[in-house]
Amino acid sequence: MRLITLGLGAALGYLLGSAEGRRNLEKMSQNAQKFWNDPKTQQKVGNLQETAQQKFADVKNSEQVQKATAKVEDTMNKNGSKDQVRDDRVTESNNENTTTASAHGADPDIVSDPSTPLGDEGPQTR
Repeated sequence: MRLITLGLGAALGYLLGSAEGRRNLEKMSQNAQKFWNDPKTQQKVGNLQETAQQKFADVKNSEQVQKATAKVEDTMNKNGSKDQVRDDRVTESNNENTTTASAHGADPDIVSDPSTPLGDEGPQTR
């Protein structure tokens, strides 16, 4: 792996660092542009895009995908209502120590150190 990295670094250094390397890089760039802009290449790209879009439509409309989509949507709808109930319960009793903290004079919104007993937290009245 290190040898490959060293080789890539040396090639990149040559292409960017020397005048001859920059000329070769410019020549490769021009050849790539000619290839990409060639009408035959663009025709092949267009054909490939059309084929990919057709295959996607075929798969999307297939019976297996429709069944799987319906199953996922049903599961999400069923779980969505259960999750809502569970979320409501969590917000109702967010902190079980709220009453204990209030009884000891601690502010329930302050995060406490779990290693400190609750009686030692909050305002000290001695």
